[in-house]
Amino acid sequence: MNWQKIKTLILAFIAAFLVILVTGVAVAQNENEIQIFKMGTDVTVPEQQVLTDAVAIGGKVTILNGGHVTNDALAIGGDVILKPNARIDGDAIAIGGEIIKEPGAIVGGSEVVMFSNAKVLFNRFGLLGTIYLTNVIFSLITLVIVFAFGAFLLLLLPGHLETITATMHHHPFKCGMWGLASIVAITLFVALFAGSVLGFLLIPIANLAFVVAGLLGAIATGLWTGKKVFSRKATGKFLTFFVGMLILAVISLIPLAGGAIILMLDLFGLGAVLLSRVGTMPPEKIKKQFDRLEGTMQPSGG
Repeated sequence: MNWQKIKTLILAFIAAFLVILVTGVAVAQNENEIQIFKMGTDVTVPEQQVLTDAVAIGGKVTILNGGHVTNDALAIGGDVILKPNARIDGDAIAIGGEIIKEPGAIVGGSEVVMFSNAKVLFNRFGLLGTIYLTNVIFSLITLVIVFAFGAFLLLLLPGHLETITATMHHHPFKCGMWGLASIVAITLFVALFAGSVLGFLLIPIANLAFVVAGLLGAIATGLWTGKKVFSRKATGKFLTFFVGMLILAVISLIPLAGGAIILMLDLFGLGAVLLSRVGTMPPEKIKKQFDRLEGTMQPSGG
């Protein structure tokens, strides 16, 4: 397949996604199964109509008199409304809304309501705005937690954090590779030992160690960012760390790209934690070890 065909395929996929986003789509798998999925608008099941599934993201699902959904009805950012004699054989799920049943309406499965108070946010900011606002709040809370732990560790273990930050500066590529390798390793470890007795004992410990290493990496990333700002000035470590975390907080506010940038930077921080052995091995010693390793791997001349 040449590049022109790939580009055409990508454009077709984007166009199809935009059609779903703006207008919604009804998918007929066969003559007996009809699924309705819409984004940014409401879904209405007509009277006496039988559908397989009804899903509305950023809207409500309304099943009119005698309407029948044989599987599930899901509304994100809206209500699931059953008019008289309407029926859902599966589950009725409302995230950021409520389930409203009029006389004679039946839900055969579970009735799940989550974050019903968030309906005000959906009505005010819309689906994308609410997702963005939720992401901003989560990111800021995370950064506040990281800053609190970082300030404590700067008092307790300033030398270790300085070593981790220096490792990020002197060995960025190696840090990135180590961070990526650690994610692959923990994923494979959990997948291989999940469900076993050994996994029951070791997986929680491994996950805890990974979270601690990630937290240290995020703290080192904030300190590294601050050092980039004050690279030519002698500034206190607390002010440097505060400015670095503030910059990361601002970056996290960028829609879509902000979260990806923070995750990428934290990946380098995580790798620096592992590469420096939690701040106990300075960058110079790391370089000597890699030079020695490369020397032993080179074929000897004969």
